[in-house]
Amino acid sequence: MSAEDKPSYAPNLKFSHMGFATTNLAEMEDFYTRVLGFTVTDRGEVMGGMKLVFLSRDPEEHHQLVLVSGRPENLPENPYHPQFGSVINQISFKVASLEELRNLYNIFNKEDVQSVMPANHGIAWSIYCHDPDGNNLEFFVDSDWYMPQPFLIPLDFAKTNEEIVEETGVLAKEQPGFEMYSDWRTRLGKQMNLYKEEA
Repeated sequence: MSAEDKPSYAPNLKFSHMGFATTNLAEMEDFYTRVLGFTVTDRGEVMGGMKLVFLSRDPEEHHQLVLVSGRPENLPENPYHPQFGSVINQISFKVASLEELRNLYNIFNKEDVQSVMPANHGIAWSIYCHDPDGNNLEFFVDSDWYMPQPFLIPLDFAKTNEEIVEETGVLAKEQPGFEMYSDWRTRLGKQMNLYKEEA
């Protein structure tokens, strides 16, 4: 089926924000504002006492996250791996560069953030960690290369940024299905009806 023949019922959608329940609103607000740099844009109560805190790091977005009171205590761990949540698998944030990712890694160590796990996906470099409620967060920067996913090996910040980039490029090019990420995006954009085939 060509891109032109693909049924398309919905307009193009861009993900905007998410909200999740918390057991300790004050502790979570402190983590997301002080450690991750979000700004509280609004707060209030609804439904007879459910508290909400709206957070954003983008003035074009009133909120990117909403913290909501009322999460049940003692939710079970994910049976496959404790890094990943039992309800929300992960919440992911994109950063601008590998150097900024390294800066976050240093901040998380300084702040004694829990379950910090640097990872190399080939298509991106990531740091996973837990917020105070145990939600799994991912912070990532894309590489220049696409390779089939899922793929994960440890990311070693003892290496320089240049070494990480060079080793990842070699690794990605060795994988079946490798292509430049820009080519992959163009190809997928056509499947999503975002781009039309050239005549």
